Amino acid sequence: MTTADRLGAVPRRSRPGAAGLARRAARLLPALLLPLGGVAAWQLVAWLADPRPWLLPSPLDVLRTMAAEHDRLWFHAQGTIRGSLLGLALALAAGLALAVGISASRALDRAVYPWVVASQAIPILAVAPLFPIWLDYGPSQLLVAALIAFFPIVVTGVDGLRAVDPEIARTLRTLGAGRLWVWRHATFPAALPALFSGLRMAAVFSVTGAVVAEYVGADRGLGYLSEIATGQFQTDVVFACIAWLGAIGVALFGLVTLAERLVLPYRYRSTRPRWRTG
Repeated sequence: MTTADRLGAVPRRSRPGAAGLARRAARLLPALLLPLGGVAAWQLVAWLADPRPWLLPSPLDVLRTMAAEHDRLWFHAQGTIRGSLLGLALALAAGLALAVGISASRALDRAVYPWVVASQAIPILAVAPLFPIWLDYGPSQLLVAALIAFFPIVVTGVDGLRAVDPEIARTLRTLGAGRLWVWRHATFPAALPALFSGLRMAAVFSVTGAVVAEYVGADRGLGYLSEIATGQFQTDVVFACIAWLGAIGVALFGLVTLAERLVLPYRYRSTRPRWRTG
């Protein structure tokens, strides 16, 4: 076989066929066993114990509620999604700026970073009720979500920027590169893996922050709906809100992971051609 023939066969080998899809499904199966087993056990308890619906609805009852209350749930889910996304964006902007400042300035590191760490000792539930007093619902939800998502971005950003090998910057500077060029093309790209790790955590935390803000003062959102449904003993609606919140958290986590795959493709794909691995 000639080299041209061998190279021409590469695309056919790299296309995911039925075997590749089966392997991907097999990798996802272990992650689905735990939730499916939990739902099956929950349904079994509901059948055997037959509790009152307001005490413990069955998974089938929750699914019926999600279908019947789809419009209502989606209306409130939009408020939670909006607050989570805006809070995450604000946390990313402020957290990244502070991480860059702390990693670049020893004075800022000593003056600010210890207080950023110490602030996590204050429960967010103790602070969140103050924001609706000072601000309207929208800004208060945004700030609470940003406060919870802010910390992991700062910490992982600082660690990632500090972990970059200083010899890389020194070598580039001796070749005539400026400080800003070195930071943009060497230091910051090297810190991106750590930053994306914090961003994945922050994406999930932002949903928690949005819900906390909805509990203490809101007119819409899944947290607000869950609080109202709890007071009315509509436990099936509460479980439906929990299912929606879980789906939103997983979706945001997946979006950040997708962004990481696009920005850092070398972390997920081998640079060695598959036809040369044999």
